[in-house]
Amino acid sequence: MRTWTRALVVVLAVLTATLGVWAGFAPVSFYQDGPLPFVDTGWVAMLPPYNEHLVRDYGFMNLGMTVVFVVAAIRLTPALVRTSTAALFVFAVPHTLFHSSHLDHLSAAEAAIQTISIVVPTIVLPAVVFLMASGLRQAEIKA
Repeated sequence: MRTWTRALVVVLAVLTATLGVWAGFAPVSFYQDGPLPFVDTGWVAMLPPYNEHLVRDYGFMNLGMTVVFVVAAIRLTPALVRTSTAALFVFAVPHTLFHSSHLDHLSAAEAAIQTISIVVPTIVLPAVVFLMASGLRQAEIKA
């Protein structure tokens, strides 16, 4: 259980680091091509106007989350794992609600892909990790 939990926390760290570095250090690229790395969707630019400050802040907020996930992966305590995933939920839930209610500019396929690409890494995966934190406590008691 500990290995899987740590691996998934590392996945969350990699995801937030990827978005953080891209948006923080290459905001125009993130705006024009983002938000999926290595896939030029241009979805961010479909909700103009471009705001360098906002895009960079989004990037560095993600890098802040990366720090929290790295510490959670290293320490791997139930409290840190839950806190890190809960912190992501504070961002992810309103972010998901916003994008779910602003799909008019997308085709049906793009709307589905965008929704899945937001919900899975920012809601589903952290929820699974949050629940896995209970197994950490049980593993520590047995150890």
